[in-house]
Amino acid sequence: MSKKNFSSKFNTLLKSDTLKNSWTIFQSFILRLVVQGVYFIILARSFEPARYGAYVGIVAIVSIFIPFASWGSGEVLIQNVSRDRNLFREYWGTTILKTLLFGSLFISLILIIYKFIPIPDISPYSVFFVALANLVFLRLNDVTRDAFIAVGLMNYTAKSIVIVSLNRFFAAIVFITCFDNPSVLTWCRLYCIATFLASVVSTYLVFRQIGYPKFDLSKVSSDLKLGLSFAIGVSAQNIYNDLDKSMLAKLSTLEATGIYGAAYHILNVALTPIQSVALASFRKFFQQGASGIKGSFALCKKLLPMTFAYSLAAIVGIVVCSPLIPKILGSEYQNSVFALIWLAPTIIFRTMHFLAADTLTGANYQTARTIIQVLVAMINGLLNFWLIPLYSWHGAIWATIASEFLLMVFLWGAVYKYSKQSA
Repeated sequence: MSKKNFSSKFNTLLKSDTLKNSWTIFQSFILRLVVQGVYFIILARSFEPARYGAYVGIVAIVSIFIPFASWGSGEVLIQNVSRDRNLFREYWGTTILKTLLFGSLFISLILIIYKFIPIPDISPYSVFFVALANLVFLRLNDVTRDAFIAVGLMNYTAKSIVIVSLNRFFAAIVFITCFDNPSVLTWCRLYCIATFLASVVSTYLVFRQIGYPKFDLSKVSSDLKLGLSFAIGVSAQNIYNDLDKSMLAKLSTLEATGIYGAAYHILNVALTPIQSVALASFRKFFQQGASGIKGSFALCKKLLPMTFAYSLAAIVGIVVCSPLIPKILGSEYQNSVFALIWLAPTIIFRTMHFLAADTLTGANYQTARTIIQVLVAMINGLLNFWLIPLYSWHGAIWATIASEFLLMVFLWGAVYKYSKQSA
């Protein structure tokens, strides 16, 4: 490629809507991460690894059920409204109703399960408050984010992303200043209140910028099959992201959970630019995929060089900066340095499987994507069940690396298969 052609393509990339939207989302993610980082450090230093591990274990348990709290209706909203703006009021109202209904059902289910399979030293009240926060209030906030994505208002998407973390940051300040002997239960209550207030503010922004929802109870039963496919896919993703932490809390020690959880949190920070591109381009994958996988794959190929280059740079950055962890979080987290370095290669795997997964979803192959994600989640569960009792957090790392690699291979295999069929 000549220097002139390269310069022309680079300038075109800089002016693209996807990059502009990604930058807007990235700024909000950075602000959110700064805020999250502060209250993450506050919590990590307020709790010793065992108590912090207890909190991580609660969040991991609840996270498995988060996608089902709205039954995939947020993704259904984006898919339909991105292709027809006039459907917004109907789909947004239906999404809110589904979130309230299914969120309440899964809170009850979690509490019933926890009654029979409790985790030592974790109060059921703590589980309830985190479940209420994440399965109802957080999902209502996510509905507003999906609403803004569906109509292309990425600046307000960015605001809805930041609001939750800001509220939780203020809750963390209250936590350390107003309580002499802070407990996990106290934090979970504050966490719930902060998430509720965030959902109220975000919903108001949608009212003001887009319009009011149209509530129709008869529509709650519509698109359940498609929504379930989205929900199962996202849940499977949460399982292979969070199941290891829950199993560490149950099969190993809470200290091991804290060490691994801290490393995993930092890894997610490094993935922020990739998450920004994924969120900013999600609507466009549906629009270009309306004509088939050829359209969504064309968008994938445009995003691939930029995201892959960042992944390589992020891995180098992690290796160089990881020794700072014990200086920031405390000497108890020394082992998190080794955990983070081992986990670093998964950045490339996640980048590659995000592109393949959204290529499939945009072209209406969500079912194929879901089947692959469920298969990998099952493999991840089996690997964790086998390796964690033997190797503690080292086993969780090996299970994660294997699962992320397999997911990348399977998803790209599906893209290749459907592209060939389409041709």
